[in-house]
Amino acid sequence: MSQSTTTATNAAAAKTTPKAVKAPKAASETPSVEPFTKAAQEQLETMMAAFTENTDTVRAQTEDMVKTVQENFETASERLQSVNGDLMNAAREEMSDAMNFANDLARAKTIGDAMEIQRDYWTNLFETRMERARDLTETSVKTTQEMFEPMNDTLADSFKPETFEKFFPFAKAFATK
Repeated sequence: MSQSTTTATNAAAAKTTPKAVKAPKAASETPSVEPFTKAAQEQLETMMAAFTENTDTVRAQTEDMVKTVQENFETASERLQSVNGDLMNAAREEMSDAMNFANDLARAKTIGDAMEIQRDYWTNLFETRMERARDLTETSVKTTQEMFEPMNDTLADSFKPETFEKFFPFAKAFATK
């Protein structure tokens, strides 16, 4: 073969030959994943312990809340029965007042007397109903506040920052950076 053919063959062979693969780093140069897995395991265990503790606390709070809510519903039921009785008495009084109004109106001798009787009746009826509505509103608001007060207290206790710090201990580490 000629010199030029040999050189061309060697050049072609060099182009098709794969490059040498670098040898992997020695074991001592590879970072160990052991500290990471250990830290992750510790965080998981801490989180699970906090979760278990919080679950027990929430369970106890929920049981107390349910008991209190049941008592409050019973109290509310009693109050509603009382209010219902008051409303029935008010309806009887209004019916009696309406009958008296009709009798007084029938006995009126002049149109002026009839107008005064009507004015007195309607003014009295309006004032009485406004007073009853105010009393009913105050009773309803008070009863509702008493019924839901235990839930507000329990929910407020459940969403304190300390609770989240116990449950998510890793978040505290990021917050301090």
